[in-house]
Amino acid sequence: MNRAFFTRAGGTLAFLAALILLSAFLVPSCCGENPVTVCILDSGCGDNHAEGESFLGAADDLSDSIGHGSSICSLVRGAAPEANVVMLKCFEAQDTWNEEAIVEALYAAVDTYHADVINMSWTLASESDALHEAILHAYDQGAILVACTGNLSVTTGLGTVAYPAAWDEVIGVAGVDLNDLGAPKTSLWYLYGEAVDFCARGDWDQDKGSSYAAARVSGLIAAALHDGVEPSGVCQYLAALAQDMGDPGYDHRFGWGYLKTS
Repeated sequence: MNRAFFTRAGGTLAFLAALILLSAFLVPSCCGENPVTVCILDSGCGDNHAEGESFLGAADDLSDSIGHGSSICSLVRGAAPEANVVMLKCFEAQDTWNEEAIVEALYAAVDTYHADVINMSWTLASESDALHEAILHAYDQGAILVACTGNLSVTTGLGTVAYPAAWDEVIGVAGVDLNDLGAPKTSLWYLYGEAVDFCARGDWDQDKGSSYAAARVSGLIAAALHDGVEPSGVCQYLAALAQDMGDPGYDHRFGWGYLKTS
């Protein structure tokens, strides 16, 4: 996301966001002939209803040996049941990346599947020119790109810059935990920094991670597009929904705030 678009003068941002949010509900619904398409770049989707393609061998092999992509699909479908969810399988283990497959999947997302939203619930610790070129291509084609900002670990310590979330064309989503009352709270589990634009729940079943937060926001965006929000107004729409947390306005832990999702 182009962070420079937003002013850090809270009153101006809040006023603008409120106008956008109000206008979104006055736009006729776009549901019907052209459902919103969400392309998920991940490890596969282990159900009989999965649509998509593998870039790791047999094109029709969408099996998910680690279960990560299946969880992401479930979260997106739960938040946006009317969306057309497409799995583009481009890795089989979260710590083993096939950059060529990821780049190929990104181009296919817009050129073949005409994605409205692209979910990338994974991170790379270094920049890649080929990957950024593919991101730019998808962005120029009008796709809304969403990525997680990562989790703290031995290999991703404090100060790590997570890609693709750190690029301006991508909406970076951090994870937060919820307290006993369902309110968001900070956690040392998640990686924070300049890549963070918004935050959302990072739990799923018995696991947690910013991967799940990004999927929830991708679903939220898809549902908003289905209800008539214009793609050009998505960032303002999210800003209007976000609950400010931490320092007033933008900060590197919560971004522009917490997005309440399912």
